[in-house]
Amino acid sequence: MLPGLTLRLTRRAERAPGAPPCVVETACLGPLGQLRVGILNWCVAARNAAAEQRLRGHVVLWDLLTQAAGASAVIGASYSDYWTLYEEFRRYRPIEILELGTGLSTIVLAQALRENEAEGGPKGHVTSMEEDEAWAQTALECLPEELRGSVEILHSPKVDGFYKCFRGVQYESVPDRPYDFVFSDGPERHSPVNGDKLFNLDLIQIVCRSEQPVRAVVDDHYLTFYVLQKVFGLEKARYDAVRRLLFVGPVTKRDVGHLRKENFLQDLRLLRPTVLKLRMNPDE
Repeated sequence: MLPGLTLRLTRRAERAPGAPPCVVETACLGPLGQLRVGILNWCVAARNAAAEQRLRGHVVLWDLLTQAAGASAVIGASYSDYWTLYEEFRRYRPIEILELGTGLSTIVLAQALRENEAEGGPKGHVTSMEEDEAWAQTALECLPEELRGSVEILHSPKVDGFYKCFRGVQYESVPDRPYDFVFSDGPERHSPVNGDKLFNLDLIQIVCRSEQPVRAVVDDHYLTFYVLQKVFGLEKARYDAVRRLLFVGPVTKRDVGHLRKENFLQDLRLLRPTVLKLRMNPDE
């Protein structure tokens, strides 16, 4: 856990910043299944420990994270998430970034952009969306001074929305900008209408209007993963079981799948249960 950190358990996953991603439960599995999950959970923990060492070794970034965490009550991602985001930004060097859910990850994104610019790259910009107005203000106040020129933290309520047959939650007003990278970890996924647990819809809406390629990292939420794989396909929406993240892209509006009439006859089974499949196809 980062030094001086207290927890705020009202908005996101109830874990401390830097804690490993939630482990997979094994109680309902047989011996082979438990072994496979046990190996996977060990790999997840090892990845998180290695990421912590790399973050601590990056003195500037670690100091910024410690400063922000000690000055506020925040909900954090895992060390693995922070380091993955840093690596993605240093590798792909995006310019216009949309962060869905403000947190310590905002610090990581802004510092990576700063380093890219110092190496001769163009100046990047982070638009960070947050549905909790009080938290948005607190996050802004805790943002280190040296990162303020790269970050805009915006409050927006969450609303229900739809894509085809999928119902999700999204921010009411996301600025229309030429985003080339999205980190999706919000808004909180319960419907403001009736409390149903839904998926995060904003990434699909962004890609639907994007002519330029967009890459995305989507935080640990399986319903969101499921819908994004249906919409973009397995090649464009790749799940990493060790990082517990979904990597999307590069995708444009031409990669967004649409529904069409299907003949399910070839999938029907007489002697065992039939699993009906939802097929989505990209525009041709």
